[in-house]
Amino acid sequence: MPRHPIAFSLPYPLPTLPTKARPEPSPLQQSISNVLSSTDYDLVSLPLTNELWQDRWEKLCLRSPPEEDENGENQENVNEERERIDLEADVWRRDGGLKRNEVNVTRLEESQAVITTAAEWLELDSPDEGIRFDSELALRSEMAQALYLSLPVLIIPAPSLANRDYLPSYARAISNLLQMGGSSAFTQISIRIPISDPVELITQGPAQTLPSLHSILPQQQQQQQQQQRDSTTNKHKRMSSLSTRPTSMHQNQLQQLINQSNSTSNGSTMNHQNLRIASSSANSTMSSKSIASITGDPSSTWEMWDCIRTLCNYHPRLSVTLDLTNPLPPSVGALARWTAEPVKYIWLPAGSFIPNAKGYPVLSKACQAFLRGMGKQNPTYVLHGTTIQKHTAGGPNAYLQYVRHITSQPSSSNGLPHSADEFTSGYADYLQAPLQPLMDDLGSATYDIFERDPVKYRQYEEAITLALADLPADQKHVVTVVGAGRGPLVACTLRALTRSNRKANVYAVEKNANAFITLQERKAIEWGDQVEIFFGDMRNVDVPEKCDIMVSELLGSFGDNELSPECLDGAMRFLKPTGISIPTSYTAHVAPISSSKLFHDVHQPSRPAGATETPYVVMMSQVNLISGDGGGTSGRCGEKVQQCWQFEHPRRDLILDASGAPLTNTHNTRSSRHVFHIPHAATLHGLAGYFEAHLYSNVGLSIHPDNAHRVSPEMFSWFPLYFPLKESLYLPSGCELEVNLWRLCDSRGKKIWYEWAVESYLSVTQNNSTQSTSNINGNLTPNGSRHVSLSGGGQPSPLMDAPFSPGFNPNSNNQPNQSINTEINRIKIGQTSLHNPGGQHSWVGL
Repeated sequence: MPRHPIAFSLPYPLPTLPTKARPEPSPLQQSISNVLSSTDYDLVSLPLTNELWQDRWEKLCLRSPPEEDENGENQENVNEERERIDLEADVWRRDGGLKRNEVNVTRLEESQAVITTAAEWLELDSPDEGIRFDSELALRSEMAQALYLSLPVLIIPAPSLANRDYLPSYARAISNLLQMGGSSAFTQISIRIPISDPVELITQGPAQTLPSLHSILPQQQQQQQQQQRDSTTNKHKRMSSLSTRPTSMHQNQLQQLINQSNSTSNGSTMNHQNLRIASSSANSTMSSKSIASITGDPSSTWEMWDCIRTLCNYHPRLSVTLDLTNPLPPSVGALARWTAEPVKYIWLPAGSFIPNAKGYPVLSKACQAFLRGMGKQNPTYVLHGTTIQKHTAGGPNAYLQYVRHITSQPSSSNGLPHSADEFTSGYADYLQAPLQPLMDDLGSATYDIFERDPVKYRQYEEAITLALADLPADQKHVVTVVGAGRGPLVACTLRALTRSNRKANVYAVEKNANAFITLQERKAIEWGDQVEIFFGDMRNVDVPEKCDIMVSELLGSFGDNELSPECLDGAMRFLKPTGISIPTSYTAHVAPISSSKLFHDVHQPSRPAGATETPYVVMMSQVNLISGDGGGTSGRCGEKVQQCWQFEHPRRDLILDASGAPLTNTHNTRSSRHVFHIPHAATLHGLAGYFEAHLYSNVGLSIHPDNAHRVSPEMFSWFPLYFPLKESLYLPSGCELEVNLWRLCDSRGKKIWYEWAVESYLSVTQNNSTQSTSNINGNLTPNGSRHVSLSGGGQPSPLMDAPFSPGFNPNSNNQPNQSINTEINRIKIGQTSLHNPGGQHSWVGL
């Protein structure tokens, strides 16, 4: 198992600046060297800048409130000083840059084994426009220093949940930072995202009735307002010098209406003309927290990251530093989202540890399991605050030793056995084009990899043995292996004959001229007269006699994607009327997935046109299967992984030509429609395709994520098939995803291809009330989390109000003399285009 890097966060006071010329090591170099040589740490973490930088920025960019200014005879001096500072500020805005005494890292030699963090006090998402822009300029200065020193990463503090309205401004600033340095830039940008929002965790809890939820609203609002005030007080005590633009007439009128509404109705946003105005005290995070309280999906921090990376267009140098300061969400599905994200660093403060019975720092079992699950991404762990003696036993090194212990325990990163690591190394999340078995001949190395899976051939041997045992013992039978390759199934057949105590003529058919040489060699050296080999395509080659059992291994990752149905249709003429095909049937299965890495890789400019409409074989690692079991709100949804279609062999109902082959291939076209429940908010990046095969009796093969461990445990011959999307699709918590898949062929039967498309829906519950016409209060509730009030009849907008909107009357459902009939409908919220229409980008040739 690989050793995960662990970084030590240097405590204050930090080493001083160099006082001696090179090559004398600087104090920072000496400190880094001492840490790495005297402990088991691999890296050191520290801020790139210090408090002098903050002091200068505040002096240049922030201005004292008028009430704090000097008055009277000192006013002239104050004005002169302000003009001087304003001039200096504009020079800085024009030229940028840091001063030597403002940075902690000044030399290239100090950049080795270092993780740097950006200033915590910068607010790229401040409600104050001037602060946002000046914060961006300041961060660009820090990024320029990081690029100059070739620092490996600059970790940037997360945006504020209270400033969600300005998150696009934050993301835009990050996107511009990623353009600095051009295509040769080395420094990564990692956004420090909290694992959860504590307020959101508190408010989700068990499902509550609507009145009780409204009863806790004022307290939540007060908490958020206090957090906003504290944040403002701690970070910016003065007004921005750039925020002096006059407000528009519309803004003034709107503010007056808000103030009037607040003064007359205690925060209600409905005036006498039924004009809907957002309350000035409300903020966008209230909506997400309220949704979490009903749906049980704490997603605000992940959604924050999703917005950033989407606006940054999945930039390859952008990653996540997952901050575990806050408690973990209780939902496994909410945590699983991060397995599909580019988490390069995990921030572990001493406060995340709890004391065990002896006082040593340990992590909760849930946190241990989460870190082991994240191990497949090989993140760097940053231990922060370990020198403050938060725990009574163990000392500072106890944190390091513990994290080293739990991250060194092996865990399967892709569901495959550790014995397969030798053969699967380097294939994790690597896009491979599916094979063209009828158009291209495989190389010996490819055969060799396939043949190293003992599970597959053990299953085949068992199936052949059981099939032979069902045949009469006093007769000589015929077994034909089609697509024999280098002969592994022939060897399985010979062993099965011995185990079942049966006799048979064994024929092997292979069209690959080079593989046929290997068959000739094995016949000469190993098999002798036990086996007869025939060169040619199974669809037109002749064999001496019809067989009792026909064996093939033509299956692909999706079952039929390597044209097993078409090949076996042409070989069915080998079978006796009562003959057995191994496999007897196989099914294709599909599930929606999220994976930033796969989505980014398939959209690389270096890939050919149509790459996003081509299925790929992938050993999925940094992938999250986002669907859930159950019917969802509407009851329409199926299983987490759903079956698409099935193929059975032999088929006795086909119209055949004179040679015994099917007249057309239209019987092998398929279509399927699926509805998936999405329990947790996620971004859809594509579909994962799996297969299951019934070989014979109770023996099978499976890569189905829920069944593989029972059907064919530890098999690694097949990886899933990835159907990418041209554009990612955001899916809110509790929505429904409708997937359509088609397997099609051309009129001449020369090409086979897949087409796919998806749509997303939000379930809505409509209460049709019968009551007096003077008081009609219908209620339309998408997924039980958004409440809509009607004013004046007509069809209501299902997304009119957020949860706890001040315009929503919580008592509207409690009107006397009314009967309620509940209807569940759907609102369409997203759709993709049709992928690979007509097989124009991807097809398999016959």
